Amino acid sequence: MTETYINPIFSRIIGMIILIFLVLAAVTAPRAATNLYVVRGISVDETAASASQARTVAVRNGQARAFRTLLRRLVPAPYHNSLPVLDEDAIAPLVASFQVANERSSDTRYLADLTFEFKRGDIRRLLRANMLPFSESVGRPLLILPVYQEGNRSFLWEEPNPWRTVWVDIIDFGVRPQEPEDLRDDWAQLLLQPVIVPAGDLQDMKSINVSQAVNLDDVALKKLAADYGAEDVLVITASVRTGIDGLPLLDVREHHARELAPAVIETYKGSDDAETLMQSVVFELLTRIQENWKRKNVLDFSVENTLAVTTEISSLQDWLDIQKKVAGLSAVSATRIKDLSVTQVYWYITFLGGMDQLVASLAQQDLDLVEQGGYWMLDRKKKP
Repeated sequence: MTETYINPIFSRIIGMIILIFLVLAAVTAPRAATNLYVVRGISVDETAASASQARTVAVRNGQARAFRTLLRRLVPAPYHNSLPVLDEDAIAPLVASFQVANERSSDTRYLADLTFEFKRGDIRRLLRANMLPFSESVGRPLLILPVYQEGNRSFLWEEPNPWRTVWVDIIDFGVRPQEPEDLRDDWAQLLLQPVIVPAGDLQDMKSINVSQAVNLDDVALKKLAADYGAEDVLVITASVRTGIDGLPLLDVREHHARELAPAVIETYKGSDDAETLMQSVVFELLTRIQENWKRKNVLDFSVENTLAVTTEISSLQDWLDIQKKVAGLSAVSATRIKDLSVTQVYWYITFLGGMDQLVASLAQQDLDLVEQGGYWMLDRKKKP
């Protein structure tokens, strides 16, 4: 490994500048990371002897619901039965702040939409104390292409495509389940793995047609993903048929653009009409997408590694942008500079978990971590 020589005076000047910016980054990064610890859309409706008493009850109950919602959001579903159950006195110190919107009241009733921000460090310690895995990573968008099949015909942008309509209603217009309460609270939150349904405008129609979607045309899918800044494209084909009991059945196939394995057909039932069935299936598919994302990005506190990397830079601002992206990753616990020159930085990254998870997290920030001749290089992704 070659050591980089730095002029002492230049090194001291740059070092002071770097120190100032790193301190600022250390101050701002935790604030950005707390976004996942904000629980929104907790709708409360309580009645008591007076409006003020109803408000007190509403905030107390809303706080407990928000706490449970946060834990379900961070922790993979197989561990939900092991989530800690805390009383009001134990939850209150974990709350950093709360906000009220759409507040309404009468003499005895209080209604509002509440938002709670929880203390990231305290929640982390609670989960670790209970030996619960959790994920704090937010992925780049996943692009969904809903293809509807009717007989021998397939529809993407064309009508009728009730399958796409349901996806648009849920993703773009916020259609959400209202019961039970826990499910309503969960779906009021932002998705850890964001999902986009293309607008279906003229540009989309030029980028890909239904035949290309069904046949997973690599060039067309990559172009559409690039247009929307998506990490991946998922083509989900659905068709409706009638079961022997006269109720609708929905056959669904999922095709990831990057996977060549044949798709398995899953059949769903349980609703009296096709539209309601489609809605429930979309929610189930979205839940699976979120859980898969959490499972792949669980923080493993039992393993901590430090990696020496070299980064090519074009300017001081270029380096600061890269360092901020890395330091902001939930799996990264520390960064340290060893050598700095005008064109190159040699530095250390301390992180939780394994290399595969670090590489994937960096890729979400458009950064490539690759091994070259026994050395690790961390640079911005090259544009195609």
